[in-house]
Amino acid sequence: LCPRDWLLRGDKCYWLSKGPNNWNWSRDDCWGKRSRLLMLQSQEELDFIQNVTQDGKNVWIGLKVTPPGGKWTWVDGSPLDPARFPVSGSVDGNSCGCIRGRRIESQKCSGSFRWICQKEAAV
Repeated sequence: LCPRDWLLRGDKCYWLSKGPNNWNWSRDDCWGKRSRLLMLQSQEELDFIQNVTQDGKNVWIGLKVTPPGGKWTWVDGSPLDPARFPVSGSVDGNSCGCIRGRRIESQKCSGSFRWICQKEAAV
C-alpha cells in the first residue's frame, strides 16, 4: 500500500526525512517522491504525526504564507482554517509552517528542519 520506509495510516502514506533542509528543498523532495509536504486534515492526524516525530523538534509541513495579504496556504493552494489549526509566530512573506509537538509554528522558510511527505495509499 505504501512504498518502503513509508508509514501507512488510514488511506495515506507518510514519510519523515532523516536529515534537515529548508522548506523549498523539502517541498521539492516530496514532489520528487510523487507526494507532497504534509497537509493536515484533522487533530487526530496531528496527534499521529506528533507520535511519529516524537523528539519535539520542528518538522516542515506543506504550509506557507502567500502574498498578497499574507494568508497561510497549503501546498495545493487551499487556505488554512486558522480556527482548526492556529499558527503561532510571525506572518511575513518569508514564513513557512512546521509542527513542533502539538503546535503549528511559523518559521523562516530558510530554516533547516526535517520534513514530512504524504501521498495516497495504493489500493
